[in-house]
Amino acid sequence: MLNEASNIDALWTGIAAALDDFEFIICFVDDGSTDGTIEYLQSLAQTEPKRVHLMRRRKMMRGSQRGSALFAALQWALSNPDVHFLVEMDGDLSHRPEELQRGLGLIVSGTCDVAIASKYLPGSQVTHRPLARRAVSLICNQAVRLLLSDEISDYSNGFRFYTRGAGLAIASSQIRYGSPIYLSEVMAIWLHDHFRIAEFDSIYVGRNEGLSKLRPLDLVKAAIGVCEISWRRRTGRFGRIQLPEHNGNARSSHAGSTTYR
Repeated sequence: MLNEASNIDALWTGIAAALDDFEFIICFVDDGSTDGTIEYLQSLAQTEPKRVHLMRRRKMMRGSQRGSALFAALQWALSNPDVHFLVEMDGDLSHRPEELQRGLGLIVSGTCDVAIASKYLPGSQVTHRPLARRAVSLICNQAVRLLLSDEISDYSNGFRFYTRGAGLAIASSQIRYGSPIYLSEVMAIWLHDHFRIAEFDSIYVGRNEGLSKLRPLDLVKAAIGVCEISWRRRTGRFGRIQLPEHNGNARSSHAGSTTYR
């Protein structure tokens, strides 16, 4: 997350209310906020030390580095053997805390290993997002579906729920992308490893972001990246690494919720 001071209180309040029935800890990953977000999170971590962990980073590259932030938070979460369920969501309220219990319910019940809040299922809605930006997102998503698998309707939504086992599969893989293409890379690994994946309809709240934030170079890099990921999935060339022993298969009823931007 980056400069989310105007949203962070509502985000924390919403998550705490939605997960009241769970024992949980939230890892907030900040990429160098300068608007008071850090100060708020530091205070929150002091008053809620068992529920809030702050991870501070500083962006060293242009463009979104949500993938590298997610991977860092995932590694931190898996270092706790009591974390069994993990959640990824944005820190700008585009993902609604009210949907947390629905996604977690699919995982906790054993219905699936991975649950995705989809923007493209019947019943889903996208609000506060210009039509042109919706069109670009839809076209890019359809292209990824053609290259990877049409079993998944939404490859770009980062509101995801998964088991510790699914998290370990990612943590033990040689991840190549720190950009948002990370989301497609992770999904390709789960598909390759035959994890059970389910989707549910969701309301995505945009931030009125227009096409001006989309750099043509980023789109070209994304296209090349997805082609490379598709090739690795078809050839099974996902390199694996040995994880520390504390990242084993311990199970519990804890939920690890990762928020990021």
